[in-house]
Amino acid sequence: MKVNGKIEGIRDSYLEVLEKVYEIETLQNELISGEILDIIVSMTDVLQREISVFVNRRGRVMDVSIGDSNTVDLPSLDFRRGDRRLSGVRCIHTHPNGSGKLSSVDTSALVDQRLDLMAAVGVNEGKCGNIYIGLLTPELRELGDSYIIKGPIYKDSLKNMDIIDEIKNIEKGINTSTPEDTESHREERVLLVGLELPNNKGSNEDLMDELEELAKTAGGKVMEKILQRREKPDVACYIGSGKAHEIRLLCQSHGIDTVIFDDELSGAQVRNLEDIMGVKVIDRTVLILDIFASRAQTREGKLQVELAQLKYALPRLIGLGTVLSRTGGGIGTRGPGETKLEVDRRHIRERIKDLEAQLNEVKKNRSIQREKRSSGMVPVVSLVGYTNSGKSTLRNRMYDVYQPDASIKKEDVLEADMLFATLDPTTRLIRLNNGREFLVSDTVGFIRKLPHDLVDAFRATLEEVVYSDLLIHVVDASSQNADEQIKAVNSVLEKLGAIKHTDKNQTKDTSKPIIIALNKIDKVENRDDLPIYPNNMDDVVYISAKSGEGIENLMDLLEERLYNKIKSVKFNIPYDKMSIKSAIYDDCVISSEEYNEDHVTLIGEADEIAYNKYIDYIEK
Repeated sequence: MKVNGKIEGIRDSYLEVLEKVYEIETLQNELISGEILDIIVSMTDVLQREISVFVNRRGRVMDVSIGDSNTVDLPSLDFRRGDRRLSGVRCIHTHPNGSGKLSSVDTSALVDQRLDLMAAVGVNEGKCGNIYIGLLTPELRELGDSYIIKGPIYKDSLKNMDIIDEIKNIEKGINTSTPEDTESHREERVLLVGLELPNNKGSNEDLMDELEELAKTAGGKVMEKILQRREKPDVACYIGSGKAHEIRLLCQSHGIDTVIFDDELSGAQVRNLEDIMGVKVIDRTVLILDIFASRAQTREGKLQVELAQLKYALPRLIGLGTVLSRTGGGIGTRGPGETKLEVDRRHIRERIKDLEAQLNEVKKNRSIQREKRSSGMVPVVSLVGYTNSGKSTLRNRMYDVYQPDASIKKEDVLEADMLFATLDPTTRLIRLNNGREFLVSDTVGFIRKLPHDLVDAFRATLEEVVYSDLLIHVVDASSQNADEQIKAVNSVLEKLGAIKHTDKNQTKDTSKPIIIALNKIDKVENRDDLPIYPNNMDDVVYISAKSGEGIENLMDLLEERLYNKIKSVKFNIPYDKMSIKSAIYDDCVISSEEYNEDHVTLIGEADEIAYNKYIDYIEK
């Protein structure tokens, strides 16, 4: 972090001394660390300028600034949690004229910025003189323009003051009954940062809007969005140290809690950015993992999210690498054993191994369930699509209208206009009007820049898509980014092996039947203006899962695609070939059985594979 304010003409050696202030922490109950106080007093005497230091309640220095002989420009650090709360930041600054009395500028800053306190330190011949402290005083349980000044106070007596206790007494007299004004209920303030690279790479406005929706889904309040252009990412700070310092000031002025980057950051980049900005820094991957962690309800879902989080964290553990390794041996490695970094890594690896073993058991169970479904010749349909495209709403609509037994009411999947509203997949049996049945399975919503670790962790769940007989690709037809969303979904499906190749328009599948369901059609004013032009319009249906429009057309198309290769058959099995009977029952759906003089007649349905397998016993 750097020293701010009027630093022109000041020697670098002096600035380096002041920069050390950022590394010194103050005890929570102290006004200011004695070491920091000594530094700013001595430098004030050398420079004959005012120096200010901002400290938060955790004792961390947020800003160091230099002014002139009369005043120092205090940066606008709007950390207020509503007008009824203090900012959570205190300012301690020096007066080179020897008097620590607060000026009108000092008291104005105290009131305007709702500071925890404003302290002025008089500097006289290189020594700490008298100190005056200004504190706000509530009127009618609200903060206004009133304040009190305590002083003169001297350095030795500061040890007997409990600053946090003083601040808490002030806040006890403030009415903070409104939930949004209290620390525990307020929304986390976030700032979004994207990096636009040449050739349409990196971030863009659409992705930043999507990142904003993700942040809101996670419970954040977006205060600012920044999209910077660069030729390539900066190795140390991703956006460059200059831009990072600009964002630091924005964080101060807007009271930002977290800065979220649209692309993945390395562990070193996160550390460097947090050092500069003074706030928490995360990337898009961490944000998505956080949302998944809050949405997971089943044991399987929680295991999958934890695995993804650990795989993401493992390579980002910050340390001194092999320099401090105690396990490899050699010069400079003799010592007490493993470092804390190595212990953390070992624990994470062991936990990853344990989670993978548990998920392998889940995979085996799913495989057994699929075999049982296959033996009953019940087709499986999977709903896939971009997050918030309406998959859960469609699944609920299909089950409500075509449930096999109306007396058995199963709980609907959560429907909400937010990203990743549902995480844990569900499967329901659907019965058509003609009595034919199939299973419909909801899946995790996809998104652009979906973390690789998340895809790997959810592979056991997503493999349901691979073994499905048909996919319904639900598309939000009202979205201006529908084309990009289709490409993102198909990209994940290709990684899973559900589809092998798609054409340039990303709508035609060459390996598994797919129906494109253009959902939310009720929000589209002119359907001729839809930015989606599938090559095969026979596999496209316009629907509104919310209103029910087009659902019958979708079900008719489903029946046609699912059962177009199913044939009604009549098996005649001679009594000397009865050993084949059980195999036919396993591979086909038999509706009736009749014993004749020299053979048994079985009537039912067979798919193309079973038909060719038992063709010698089928009555032409």
